[in-house]
Amino acid sequence: MMMMGLAAVMQTGAAEIEVTRSEGWLETAMLQWSPVDGAAKYSVSYDGEGISGVAEDMLIRSYTGYVRCDIPGLKAGSYTLTVKALDSSDKEIATSAEQKVTVKAQNREGYAFTENIVPGGYNMDGTPKANAKIIYVTANTANTVTCDISDGKKESTYTGLANILSACGKDKTHTPLIIRVVGTVKDSDVDGLKDGNYLNFEGKNATDCSLEAVTLEGIGDDAALYGYGVCFKRTRGLEVRNLGIMLFGDDAVSMDTDNYHNWIHNCDFFYGKPGSEADQVKGDGSIDMKYRSTLTTISYNHFFDSGKVMGCGGATKEETNLLITFHHNWFDHCDSRCPRLNHTTAHIYNNYYDGNATYGIGCTEVSNAFIECNYFRNLQRPMMIAGQGTDYTYASDPNKGTFSGQTGGMSKAYNNKVENTTVELRLSYQTDDAQEFDAWLVEKRTDKVPETVAAKRGGYVYDNFDTADGMYASTPDAPEKVAEIVTTYAGRMNGGDIKWTFDNSVDDKSHDINEELKASITSYVTSIVSIQGDGEKPADEGGEEGGEEGGDDPTPTPGNVTKGGYVVDLMADPNSGFTIVGQTSNSKGTVTIDGTTYNTCLKMGSSSSVTFSISEPMVMTLYFAASENKRISVTKVENTSNNLASEVTATDGEITIPASNIVTTALSEAGTYQIKRTSSESYLYYIALSAVTGINNVNYQLPTANCQPYNLAGQRVYEGYKGIVIANGRKTVNR
Repeated sequence: MMMMGLAAVMQTGAAEIEVTRSEGWLETAMLQWSPVDGAAKYSVSYDGEGISGVAEDMLIRSYTGYVRCDIPGLKAGSYTLTVKALDSSDKEIATSAEQKVTVKAQNREGYAFTENIVPGGYNMDGTPKANAKIIYVTANTANTVTCDISDGKKESTYTGLANILSACGKDKTHTPLIIRVVGTVKDSDVDGLKDGNYLNFEGKNATDCSLEAVTLEGIGDDAALYGYGVCFKRTRGLEVRNLGIMLFGDDAVSMDTDNYHNWIHNCDFFYGKPGSEADQVKGDGSIDMKYRSTLTTISYNHFFDSGKVMGCGGATKEETNLLITFHHNWFDHCDSRCPRLNHTTAHIYNNYYDGNATYGIGCTEVSNAFIECNYFRNLQRPMMIAGQGTDYTYASDPNKGTFSGQTGGMSKAYNNKVENTTVELRLSYQTDDAQEFDAWLVEKRTDKVPETVAAKRGGYVYDNFDTADGMYASTPDAPEKVAEIVTTYAGRMNGGDIKWTFDNSVDDKSHDINEELKASITSYVTSIVSIQGDGEKPADEGGEEGGEEGGDDPTPTPGNVTKGGYVVDLMADPNSGFTIVGQTSNSKGTVTIDGTTYNTCLKMGSSSSVTFSISEPMVMTLYFAASENKRISVTKVENTSNNLASEVTATDGEITIPASNIVTTALSEAGTYQIKRTSSESYLYYIALSAVTGINNVNYQLPTANCQPYNLAGQRVYEGYKGIVIANGRKTVNR
């Protein structure tokens, strides 16, 4: 499927461009207009607050019926926006009237901003830092985008998002980097994901070579990471914002070991992939922070029915408490852990707890929580301390409690709004019960919890961090205003492109996955038609029926082949006769053929292909793993039709991979053939070819004798051999 150009959705030939929408947002301005007949591209200029310029092409996206541009990196104030339509010679053919918009400031507050740190690639006023590099990532450019990164001595050019981040992890100069995600970028679009689950932000060490000063942000209201999340390790001053993260494999955001001054805000968190445990049907967790992941701010995020939202502190006890701020988050019908604290000191304010079925805040061993000016709507257990109060009183086994068998921390509560209409409230302060309380209630936010007050289980005493010298300044909103503020500004711009309203009469009490919401996320398809300057769009964007992939591959002229082999071997041998384009992975499973197990596959992504020539008719068998119902095509370069084996479903050269993960097809003529994917990434391990003659109608069953694996030296491969793995430019035999 070729990209639909901007001119394909033209609507008007007016000399003045019709602007249909213009507005300012959080350090961003937006302009939307009707397409212009004859326009080959558009140019959007902006001016205000001493800032002027022309928007980058990648910020301009075409949708059905309109074109839109979002301009990030603007400080608060008033701006004028103008759009011009240009023809193929860059001649102006139409322009808009000036549009006045007002840009609002981000709320930069909390532990992430202490010690004079401003996380990410932007300044405190929202403008890019002086030497910041900016790159754009789409489904089409994730593996081709380039950036110059320094190793401290010289700059080198790196290609592909994963490679760029890897280089940043070795950069001692810590040059700020802003990564702008446009549209939906799926896991199958990105090579080099950590464990197949994470875009990896990892520094070489935790001292002079941590990964620092990077912003990962979405553009507009529809930027999304689909099928994976982000992982931090040995980082400092990172920012993730304005992204939808959905169907991630483990955690949406994992902060694992030595992470400081990081800021996660204005993101939409949806369901992850189901885990192996009963409580992981909605995914493992939205955000996980542990092992010295501290001085963090989590703010203005929208969590949609998350199961276990946030765990703070790992199974191994922290050497010192994690310091984390949670403010203005929307816990929208989530189940629990909003957050759950273990060896953590947390300031929790102005959050909207909206019909959470299990509990809101859980405070366990060696933890302090200052809980102020939040709005709890229809929570049975708004806040709990392990081993006492609600956790103890209503537990079937008081030794384990209702949510934790650990010792308790201590919570201080001030000026929270608790509103229950349909759910029984279980909340006790010391003013209700001097022993069994869920938080120590104070009359003024500056009041201290007495040192004589200790957790019933474990004896922990609140450390009054919130009134200590050096505590950052904050001015919480009144709790009565929290719901309005949070539902307006939490999550992606203008609430994102996935609008969902829960049924409070059902969902306030339900722990179950919302099947309609899950279906809408699983079937989510970006509505972007094209991105100016992005080139061609991948064929199966959004899971559509497969078609011609973007771009025409040059027709290779390899030598004729007589047998196949292990894909990794074929890729490594320039004389194999196979031209193989793509990335490998050793984390997708294994395939056993005639007693030999192979553990590394070719990831058949949108840009992957296998091309080879045969001099006589052959039967080809392809061995996949974890690829049932994925589709590939096997076609002759000269477009000669093929007779396909009856064991597979085929239409116009397209084959659906069966449950056995083995595809057998007849190549009935001599010539050059190409294997490509037509929908979703599949994982190809081995190609077997056997010569046959007189093939017309084949009902083929592969004989063992025709699939004898050999290595490149022509030697028989015996049981236990797992193939040649390419790592760091070297081939090693994995037995």
